[in-house]
Amino acid sequence: MPLLDTPRGEVYPTSLMLNSESAPRIKAAVWWALAALALLGGYADLVRGGDTIAPVLLVLGYCVLVPIAILT
Repeated sequence: MPLLDTPRGEVYPTSLMLNSESAPRIKAAVWWALAALALLGGYADLVRGGDTIAPVLLVLGYCVLVPIAILT
């Protein structure tokens, strides 16, 4: 990555470097959004009286998507 040198010898990152650091934040936000959707869908189905889809969505949300979102 190119760096920008200043007259005092300090090195600052360029805008290209700053844009590449936002990609992990977007990826983590997508995982959190998927987890939230799975949990909301699971609780909504549970309130409706569902007994097959609700547990699947809640287990998927809590045991798969939330840990992935935390680790990213």
